[in-house]
Amino acid sequence: MQLKKILSKNHQMLISKSGRWRHKLNSKGVAFLLVLLTVSFVLPFFSALSAQNVAQGEIEVNLTVSALLDKYGRPAVNEDDTFYPCDRFEITYSTKLARDIEFEGLDISYDRAIFNLFDNTDLVSQIGACSFEIMSLASAGTYTIHVTAYGSRTAGNETVTYAATATVTIQIVAYDPHFTLTLAYTIPSTDSSSCRSSFEQPFALILRYEGNGPDGNLRQRAVIDDYDWEGYAQKIPELDNMQQTLTPNLTVSSFLNQTSNTQFLRQGVDAKISQPALMVDGKSFANDELPLSFFWETNTNHTYTWTQALPVSEAEWFEWQASIVFPPQINPNTQQGNQSVSQEDLQNQLIEQINALNGNLTTTPFGNTVTAIYAHNKNIASLAKETSVDKNQTLNCLTDEPLYFTEQNRYAKLQYQLNPTVTKEITTQNFTSNLHYNLTVGCDLFGVPRYFEANFTCEYEFFSKQINATAYKWSPTLQNWTIDNTVAIDATFESALNITTTDILRSTLEEQTTDPTALQMATEDLYDSGIQRVTGTGSIETYLKRTSPLYYNLNVQAGNQQKVTLQKTIQINFQNNNTYNLPLNFNPNSPLQITTLSDSPQNTILNIDAPTELGGLTNITVYQITNLPNENWNTLQKNQLDLKWLKTLELTLPQEQVQMPPSHEQFYQYYQGYSAILEDILGFSGQTQIPIQKDQTTIALTSSSEALLYVEATNVWGTTFHQIITVQPYTTPSWNIPLNQATLYLITLITIAIIVSLITYYIKTIQK
Repeated sequence: MQLKKILSKNHQMLISKSGRWRHKLNSKGVAFLLVLLTVSFVLPFFSALSAQNVAQGEIEVNLTVSALLDKYGRPAVNEDDTFYPCDRFEITYSTKLARDIEFEGLDISYDRAIFNLFDNTDLVSQIGACSFEIMSLASAGTYTIHVTAYGSRTAGNETVTYAATATVTIQIVAYDPHFTLTLAYTIPSTDSSSCRSSFEQPFALILRYEGNGPDGNLRQRAVIDDYDWEGYAQKIPELDNMQQTLTPNLTVSSFLNQTSNTQFLRQGVDAKISQPALMVDGKSFANDELPLSFFWETNTNHTYTWTQALPVSEAEWFEWQASIVFPPQINPNTQQGNQSVSQEDLQNQLIEQINALNGNLTTTPFGNTVTAIYAHNKNIASLAKETSVDKNQTLNCLTDEPLYFTEQNRYAKLQYQLNPTVTKEITTQNFTSNLHYNLTVGCDLFGVPRYFEANFTCEYEFFSKQINATAYKWSPTLQNWTIDNTVAIDATFESALNITTTDILRSTLEEQTTDPTALQMATEDLYDSGIQRVTGTGSIETYLKRTSPLYYNLNVQAGNQQKVTLQKTIQINFQNNNTYNLPLNFNPNSPLQITTLSDSPQNTILNIDAPTELGGLTNITVYQITNLPNENWNTLQKNQLDLKWLKTLELTLPQEQVQMPPSHEQFYQYYQGYSAILEDILGFSGQTQIPIQKDQTTIALTSSSEALLYVEATNVWGTTFHQIITVQPYTTPSWNIPLNQATLYLITLITIAIIVSLITYYIKTIQK
């Protein structure tokens, strides 16, 4: 039909030509011309039909997907080519066209609820790119993006349009990472240049990445770039008066009236709190009403419940820790069938009873005491606020962020450190029992925030201690102590036990995890526990790292021309930051400070004030001078006197080398028998008293009718000092008791006898 129209049109055109054409053309010419025109019109028509049939082959679109970088400059794609919400990627396209086809543009088709096209060219170029961002609330799944290219070819007045479509597939997975906290510990001080407590030291959290999603896909990454925290400091009361708590309330009424005095006490609450703290037999009692006493019949049963937490404010509260009942409510004769209760069962019962918040009590004739121990807790953020430190500046992250976790990089060590101003305030307010942290670490890069929670308790301890080694001498001219700069000091400290602090820390880490990678990362923070050496002249101040649990073998060579060697096992207490003093004194002319505290014809009490400068005393011996060669007794030496030994006071206990057994968790029991030196000093310094009893040999030797005592003190270096003391000579005591005093003694004895008789009588009556 179309061909017929074309032919008709051509025929009309020919008819409209000039008459000359009509007259000259014969019939054959007309026929030839018609065939020529027909071919010229029909061939292009078939050519157009052929192009339309191969349109897909005349235009081609190639697409390439590549991840863009996130805000930290990392590729925003997983190793398995999946994407998270908020990830970004780029689609690069290129269009190939057959000859004579003109490019007309592109069209991109995608789900606008899943993707956001945030950057593209004008889509009028054959080569270009467009950037997409996955929406933050995009659901997990597989999605497609279609890119269609258009082109056209014009032949005469006919234009044919061509199109080709290419597709990319994007797989989106939900961000749901999983971590394991393998280790949490305080990093000990490897730098011994300061005496820093564990509160000041950084602490570490070692995390292991377990993969993303419920299947734990390790080829899908995880990121940590943010943290938040809460924490509180704790103060547990000093139980100095616990002996009173463990003393039975034995009274005469316990025997006469068969009643038991039961007391309820609590320790650690040092603030006014009106809330109920205790419930006894169903009745509540306010904290202000404690201590409480009940006089109950013996062998009666009662119940009690302590309040778990007593709030002071939103940031401060008291928390129940334990209850101690005395006497313990355990009957060792309890039978279980035909078997007696084992020692282990009794121990478990006692532990359960000590820790019970709620308890049952059976009264005893000796009375009962129930003591609750409370810890005083206060938010660290509140303590920081008191020092004008913002919460965001209180706990600082020392780890470079962000942290990326992949299949090849599954572990990370996060380190945090408390602001030193806040640490000082915590110590000032004596919250030095523990610090409790709760941290949340994670990120919100992928739509819904995902955070991992970790808890850590930091105990208060020190990892280094200041050492002061000073040689002293007495200056008779200046009448004071000076430093002897001629004395050279060479001292070494080595753990006295076959286990070091490093061994204990390493073993503690091994008890927390068996992960070899985590253990290796943690042990990198431990320090060498080898021999530590201190050298100098006159006076040395340095810091000693804690390499032993408590005891060190000290080896010292000191002196000027003639050296003195000292080898001794010493106790160094790292639970405080007091300086450990290592005083040296090789001058026997140094003065002793001995005074008579009291003196009578029968006995004398001497007071010894030993300053640190004496070099640490080991013993003091008192002699009685029985004979004088001349009146100048102040200038006589020991070998010129006739002496009678009276008493020796040992100021340091004997020390023996003790080897630590492999089961180091029990090591504290092996400390028994070591020197109980309370002061941080080698040897003894301070005041002590020596009572001396006189006898008939204590006679007057001086012109002033005074007896003489020769007091000798020896320090740890073998230097001996002495002083001669005058005292009253011995005389026979007189037993003259005034009448009123004798009457008082007699009445007291009679009263005691009556009370004992009554108690004995009633006990026998009860037994009958």
